[in-house]
Amino acid sequence: MRLSVKSIVGFLFILIFFAGYQGGKYFANNRFQEVGLALTFLLFFYGAVFTALTDRTIRWSWWFWSAPLIVGYVMLSSSAAFALNAGVPIMPSLFASREFLILFLAPTLYFVYRLGFAVEDMHRLFVTSLVIIILNYILSYHRVDLEAAYFSTGYMSYLVTYDEWRGYRLKPPTFALIILTCYASIRLFQDGSPLRKLLWAIPLLLVGYVWSLIMARSQMATVAMAMLLYPIFLSRPNRANLLVLVVPIGLIVLLAAGSTLVDAFMNAEGADVRAKAYVIAWQTALEHPIIGFGQSSGYSKTYQDVFGPKFFPDDLGIVGTAFKYGFLGVFLYLFANFYVLFRLIKTNWYYRKRHGVHHPLIWSLLMMMTALTLNLILNPGLAYMQGLTTAAFTVGITACLYEDMGLVSRARRVVATTS
Repeated sequence: MRLSVKSIVGFLFILIFFAGYQGGKYFANNRFQEVGLALTFLLFFYGAVFTALTDRTIRWSWWFWSAPLIVGYVMLSSSAAFALNAGVPIMPSLFASREFLILFLAPTLYFVYRLGFAVEDMHRLFVTSLVIIILNYILSYHRVDLEAAYFSTGYMSYLVTYDEWRGYRLKPPTFALIILTCYASIRLFQDGSPLRKLLWAIPLLLVGYVWSLIMARSQMATVAMAMLLYPIFLSRPNRANLLVLVVPIGLIVLLAAGSTLVDAFMNAEGADVRAKAYVIAWQTALEHPIIGFGQSSGYSKTYQDVFGPKFFPDDLGIVGTAFKYGFLGVFLYLFANFYVLFRLIKTNWYYRKRHGVHHPLIWSLLMMMTALTLNLILNPGLAYMQGLTTAAFTVGITACLYEDMGLVSRARRVVATTS
């Protein structure tokens, strides 16, 4: 791959990562997201065409068709379901579910890697984009009049939250924040020279400042728990056997604490609204168990038009997922969640065995996915843009690392080069 083409591809990847982690949502009504999706398609077809012409050993059909089939099912089924259930045209709902198009990033990364783009270059570009996203958030936090945005009727009103303890807060790019927090932390301990430690202390200070702004205690606690659980259960293959013992005990404890959790939920502020929303979502999911009620759109009907002004299924955790996509959608979500998690665990084991150290990006993504799994019931984050970007990037980058570490059979390449 020529240097000029490589530079262009690298720049496009930074823009895609920036859009995927919603760095552009603080200006122009998040229209930059569409730019990121368009660039993903551009690189996808670039990689697909040139690998088809030049690479005789790649599993081209699998990498080309897997993303369209998965994305097509989710987008078409959810938009068709809402169109039928709400009596509206299908196209607005189809466009409303466009976030799933970012899944094309997975084959795009692999295609470009097969054309000669190094894994470590992707690694550096990804981390660079995370730093840019955090800097962009800090600038936006101090640029936006948070109180005025909160009481406005426009798009920005959805990006500002308020409570008496924390005041007005701009919603952060949570996934990028967590991944960069983990990444800067491990690099601070891995790198030996004082200069490089100082280099990674800077992004660590940046993310620390953002955590102090948003004061998201539950998210910080979940990330801390993921880091504590890693050396006990996930650091080595033999440690994973402990999960066979611990998971049943954890389920028993969770069931025993269930009544306490329900009482706390019902006595919290806004509990009546949430309880009614949960009841509506669950009953609707039972009425539409296969593919759910579907994806709404602001250009046809919204969920609030159908179920009331305070009904927001995205705030209802896995029950909201069942409402939108049915129990088949919940099954697919759980499969995707644990597939990505186990893929990271396995890659982390192999890399550490071969090199004696953690791959900092794989370890950081593993902490992100572990934290997300711990909060699975309340926050199925992989169903939304930042989570979809994380899942797609993970699948793509681990596929590239598998080949770099020799974990993928080279038999097809040997046959092709000697034929």
